Amino acid sequence: MVKEMTATTSVLVACVDELRRVDAQLARRQAAKRAPNDTDRVALRFISEAPSDEPVTPGDLATHLGVSTAAVTSIIRRLGDRGQILVGPHPQDARSKVLRPSLRDLQAPTDELTRRVEALAAEFTPEQTDAVARFLRRLTEEIAELS
Repeated sequence: MVKEMTATTSVLVACVDELRRVDAQLARRQAAKRAPNDTDRVALRFISEAPSDEPVTPGDLATHLGVSTAAVTSIIRRLGDRGQILVGPHPQDARSKVLRPSLRDLQAPTDELTRRVEALAAEFTPEQTDAVARFLRRLTEEIAELS
């Protein structure tokens, strides 16, 4: 049993190493094309999923992303420059702003990687999905602890 677990562990480690390698290549290609980076995508998803009666503020976004308000300013500028969000006055606090997805972005299909992940995920049974999700959640926790 120990030998079998070692083989399984080695396969998972090799697969994660390969995933990290191709993910880094994709990030470099996207950066070269000035495509949205991971932080921009997470920010846009957070803004898009906010209830219409509780829009996201820059402070909410900074807290969600775990970044400074200065960093959020850059993110908001990039998303606004690409026409993905609209920045408007806060209805109750004149000192603040609210962030909303643009109509163009709400009607746009998801990005290519998300479409591919969704198609791939559909190939797994619920039990397989649970196991993969458990592994990915634990991996995410481990990576987060390294920060």
